[in-house]
Amino acid sequence: MSLPFDERDRRSVLDDLASADAEARRLAVERVVALPLGEAVALLMERLGDPSWRVRKAVVERLTALPDVDTCAERLVAALGDGENPGRRNAAAEALVHCGARALPALLGAIESGDADVRKLVVDTLAGIADARAESALVAAVADPDPNVRAAAADALGLLGGPEARRALSELAFREDEERLVRLAALRALALLEVPLPARDLGPLLDDAILRPAALDLLGRSEDAAAPMLIKWLACASRSSRMAAARSLVRLMAHSDEWELARLGEEIREAASSLPVVDDAIAALGESDLATQLVAVQFLGVVREPRAVVPILRAARDEALLEVCLATLEELGPLAEAALDRAWPGLEADGRRDACRFLALTRGATGEARLLEALDEELPELRTEAIRAVARRRLSSALPLLLRRLERVVDTDEIEAEEESAALVDALVALASGPVTGVSADRNPTLEALVERLAGAAERVRLATATVLGRVGCERYTGTVALLLKDPSARVRRAAVETLARLDPGTAAEPLRLALADEVAEVRIAAASALGAAVSDAVIGDLERLADDTDVRVRAAAVRAVGRRLLCCQDPALRGRALVRLEAALDDAGLVALAAVEALREIGGPAARSARRVLGRPEPELAKEAVACLAAHGDEGELASIVPLLAHADWSVRAEVVSVLAARRFALGIPAILRRLETEQDEFVRAEILRALQRLEA
Repeated sequence: MSLPFDERDRRSVLDDLASADAEARRLAVERVVALPLGEAVALLMERLGDPSWRVRKAVVERLTALPDVDTCAERLVAALGDGENPGRRNAAAEALVHCGARALPALLGAIESGDADVRKLVVDTLAGIADARAESALVAAVADPDPNVRAAAADALGLLGGPEARRALSELAFREDEERLVRLAALRALALLEVPLPARDLGPLLDDAILRPAALDLLGRSEDAAAPMLIKWLACASRSSRMAAARSLVRLMAHSDEWELARLGEEIREAASSLPVVDDAIAALGESDLATQLVAVQFLGVVREPRAVVPILRAARDEALLEVCLATLEELGPLAEAALDRAWPGLEADGRRDACRFLALTRGATGEARLLEALDEELPELRTEAIRAVARRRLSSALPLLLRRLERVVDTDEIEAEEESAALVDALVALASGPVTGVSADRNPTLEALVERLAGAAERVRLATATVLGRVGCERYTGTVALLLKDPSARVRRAAVETLARLDPGTAAEPLRLALADEVAEVRIAAASALGAAVSDAVIGDLERLADDTDVRVRAAAVRAVGRRLLCCQDPALRGRALVRLEAALDDAGLVALAAVEALREIGGPAARSARRVLGRPEPELAKEAVACLAAHGDEGELASIVPLLAHADWSVRAEVVSVLAARRFALGIPAILRRLETEQDEFVRAEILRALQRLEA
């Protein structure tokens, strides 16, 4: 199917391609796809060398999306030889990589070019494509007269693999008359392919300072006795070589059985404990790349050096290292706990906070004592981390301290106070949910302690009590929670409503009905949500009354609850009443109408088509939800009704409409989409339009 594009449109594209404004040229490049294929390819190739990188990027995207890849690939390969325009040459290479395997014939035909720069670019491009069918050509390229091409071919073979590649790389790495640059590339490629080479063959390479780190790296993949050689090189004068040996030893241990793992670990500890490589690994935790830091953590875990515990803990601040750092410290167990206990007085507040993360994983008495001590620290973040650790360990000894801490939370910083309070609630829930020794089964010391403190307690304590009772789910305290519905604090009353819904699920409890008349909107909202989850259809009447509430948020919550009840209501009369209520909500304020459309989308069927009524409203979220509802349940008539929203003032609505029309293959929308492309200024929407046109054209 060809896209409608008249001569006026064509002239506009050509004029914009010649504009002095880079943005105008970029937008014109995106519209070129609507021209006849041959003309589009020629124009895009002209702009491949555009001075603006954004224009070149757009050209690459458009070229690689065209169906005539063979013609494009040949022209792109020819552009690799443009030594006068590096931007055009690099853009051509990028486009060829995007073309993938489809560009292979053209690239393989150019790998014997007389220009060494072109040959190297071809090799680099084949590496980017990484198609196994290029293996033979790349193997031949390791004999290229130019060392840069040979090194690039070795790098490429490291990505492709294959038996020919392994053989060629092995020969190249051990060829004594080859340049070091090329041999080093071959060694790194062999390491990437994890080729196991005999330790005796790698031995001579260890005498060359340039090749040694790569050779040591390969020793870690050797199938014969490489461990003694690697342990010896831990004492090398070169730091890079010491760390390469450490890296290979870590790799060897990862592939060892349990017995060999224990033996090798002991040998490494005995050899390395007094060597600079331990300091190297500790230093690497704060100054090296992520891969080296990971190796350093694992190596230090093998060495079991107490000095490394705090540096490993600091390294855990990096989310990418957190898991391996904590696992290493946990493996060290009592040794790490003892090291932290000794270091604790000298640790800054951040260090103690990090230590609490680890102490959450231990079971020692010293760790427990430090966590209890941290509950009274001055820094809120430290206290919060200690509370979380106490929760994870379920330390019943911390209960009095947690209750005291709950009463003392100060609102000097609202975010910190809320975070600490949430952690305290989690900890109390953990203690209340865990087994307690020496206490009868019908008693829960944590809940009893909370309830006993209710009289005269601060708001935060009352709020925490209601929340904990709900999360633990102890029906014994339903009466206590019902009393909290009369609490002077709206936050507590709301929490009590949510707790009652958990303790007495599926019923329209009278206390919940009373909450419908609460003076605070948030409490009425919570009551509406709770009633929406009830099993009794009788609550529909209560929800209908709430749907007429003066507060728009309450009305929205009631409408959502009506929708949830409608999903499981079997009474035809009640279903009819509920649908009438949802349709009436479509004419209400935006928040209420949005709730109604969301409910209709979930209900589906003919009722969902009522969402058409809100398409003309200006609220973006409401328009998007209506579009999504009609996309899920509408026919072609409903889809046609959303086409005018291509001119909506909000970009996200326009993008949603384009996406829906493409997903539903609504070809009648193509003219309107093309017209929108000419005037659309938002880059995201333009990209969405171009993707949609490609899908619709297909």
